[in-house]
Amino acid sequence: MKRFFIPILTFFGRRIERRRFTEAPIYIGGCGRSGTTLLLSILSAHPEIFACPRELNPFEGAARTSTGIETPKFYRLYRTFLTKKIKASASRYCEKSPANIRHVDLIDEFHQGHFRMIHIVRDGRDVILSKHPRKESGYWVDPKRWVEDVTCGLRYKEHPRVLTIKYEDLVMNFDTCIRQICEFLDLVLSDEILNWHKHATVRQNNALFATIQEINSNSVGKWKNTENKERVRKLTEDEEALDLLKKLNYIT
Repeated sequence: MKRFFIPILTFFGRRIERRRFTEAPIYIGGCGRSGTTLLLSILSAHPEIFACPRELNPFEGAARTSTGIETPKFYRLYRTFLTKKIKASASRYCEKSPANIRHVDLIDEFHQGHFRMIHIVRDGRDVILSKHPRKESGYWVDPKRWVEDVTCGLRYKEHPRVLTIKYEDLVMNFDTCIRQICEFLDLVLSDEILNWHKHATVRQNNALFATIQEINSNSVGKWKNTENKERVRKLTEDEEALDLLKKLNYIT
């Protein structure tokens, strides 16, 4: 059935893309539990952005071929254009999947440089404490994944179309951080984005099991709690992780 429907989705989805989205698409990536969903919700409030409400992983399985970049999952994006309401003022789309940070080169080639990527980083000691709501005693992210994902993303820190931000800056210095993001994206710092929680179109996401909450710093520094000592030790005893925490100035 997919073989029949994918070409149809692609044809009509591309038509919407050409007509509606004239500005560079925005991708959000980074290790899971680092604030990617929060950032998507914030950006969804901007009048010029259509934010895809679900993680689509459009570059999953993407590869270089003799004719260009093959993207077998990109139809998911076209399907979203066809099935979700796009606000009339939107001139670009924003897609959030943590794994996007592993596909920067392919995204760059696919869009011929016409894109923007925001890589969001969070203190690994807090990231690895995030409990999976469907796993009674399980954690969402293991230390190895945090090291691998963040290391991958930092390779593009100097890339002109990639902006690296910290979750802690987003929640503790919101005005300064969102101003930096809007400048990078060539967006007006609108009232809607400054008051994002009133205007966000993405209020739930498949990465969450609850409605998005207003910004607070309650989850910053949870690793300091005594009950988390053994879990945090698993990260800090890893030399690569420790070096990364120091490089990011989480440990000075």
